[in-house]
Amino acid sequence: MYLSKPLISPDGTILLHEGIVIKERYIEYLRNKGFTSLFVGDPQIQEIQESAGNSYSLKDSQDAIGDAQKAIHRFSVGKGASLDKVKKIVSEWINQLVQKPENMINILDIRRKEGYMFSHAVNTCILSIMTGIAMGYDAKQLDELGLAAMLHDVGKIKFSKNVAQQFPYNLKNNEREEYRRHPFYSLEILREKDTVSVNVLNACFQHHERWNGSGYPMGIKGDIISEYAQIISIADVYERLIVGTPQRLPTPVYYAAAILNKASGEYFNPAIIDKFNQNVVIYPIGRTVRLNNQQKAVILGVQLKNKTIPVVRITSGQDDKDNNKIIELDLMKNSELFIIDFEEVSPSYSQVYSDHAYISHVKDYYEKENGEQTV
Repeated sequence: MYLSKPLISPDGTILLHEGIVIKERYIEYLRNKGFTSLFVGDPQIQEIQESAGNSYSLKDSQDAIGDAQKAIHRFSVGKGASLDKVKKIVSEWINQLVQKPENMINILDIRRKEGYMFSHAVNTCILSIMTGIAMGYDAKQLDELGLAAMLHDVGKIKFSKNVAQQFPYNLKNNEREEYRRHPFYSLEILREKDTVSVNVLNACFQHHERWNGSGYPMGIKGDIISEYAQIISIADVYERLIVGTPQRLPTPVYYAAAILNKASGEYFNPAIIDKFNQNVVIYPIGRTVRLNNQQKAVILGVQLKNKTIPVVRITSGQDDKDNNKIIELDLMKNSELFIIDFEEVSPSYSQVYSDHAYISHVKDYYEKENGEQTV
């Protein structure tokens, strides 16, 4: 396989160029650098990726992400941040996502151990913007929502070194209390900026509040919670599930969506979950998936009315041998076939959650990973 997107270090240096053939020594090099994932391609799907077209180039995306990272990083060294630059970047992402929603996959940042907090902020921002677009937000609302999503965890820069390096479920009780104070820290930092609206402040402060009142820091519930915060909370949880963390493998999209749906009405606003499902849980063009009959397929496109049921090209038979015939299927018209997973996700998930048995365990899983006792 080859690298389908260049691999960029947190400081913007290109470590491996797009198109390079993956070799064992490169994999070992990346492991040593702390990378947990990368985008790979197969020659047979190159034509699909090229034909898809993209008005927002990968370089544009990387440049914008790099600029945003530099601006926000200034917080951590006590210099404050140029919010005008962050706002400009968020506005550009909004323009791209309004014009061409499939650009989402090119803007989402690749997870790196040393850049976890920033990568999470970028991804949560993009997912939140997509949800806001689906909800019919105007330009001002999208700008506020996007900025709040980018800055929602900025208070974590005030953590002690040990807490900053851990995840909630690994913390001791006293450390967990410090963790739960990060919404207050965010509020303190952002209040110093005269250009940050009350809507953005509320969203950052309330993004861990939950629909049933079980969240923090204030334990408020329902529509008392800022609508921006309600959107960001869903994007925040979904992003950590599908991308994973430095200490946990990614959760397959289907299972992550099931977790959110199970939590709908309890932890999250059901109306926003519905919009999220319809407009964000999409399959990127060119991504390899596996069908329920064990055939591999490549995503060719998605339906505007139902982005969870795409058109695919079959690339292998049930025995995993390459398919020499070009077979394209609209899964909407072939209801007996459906996607069970992205091909790159560990098969152990399919073994554990075969036949959708995960549904009965999904609440326990959610509470372990995201429950209000730990996050």
